[in-house]
Amino acid sequence: MSCESALERIWGGRDAMALFTSRGPVAEVFRFGLVPIACRARNEDRSQVALSLNNNEVNIYGRAASEWKLQETLQGHDLRVTGIDWAPSTNRIVTCGAVSLLCI
Repeated sequence: MSCESALERIWGGRDAMALFTSRGPVAEVFRFGLVPIACRARNEDRSQVALSLNNNEVNIYGRAASEWKLQETLQGHDLRVTGIDWAPSTNRIVTCGAVSLLCI
């Protein structure tokens, strides 16, 4: 069984990009620390990922060769970030927090 099919079985078919990406027949595993990832979103060409590590910040990572490098940290929420979306046509990131604050 491939790593990708094993992860799909574990995660119930949900997209688990924060854990792996598929580039051809082989899955790659990436670790962003020991803290749980609360939410995440990718840009249109999947060269960047925005994720929140269960806190009030959004970290933007960019793909550099075979690694993800931190490019930017967005702040603006008082409490934990609960949702992230990355608009494909405008390249804007929208986040929402635990107190229903929306940041664009």
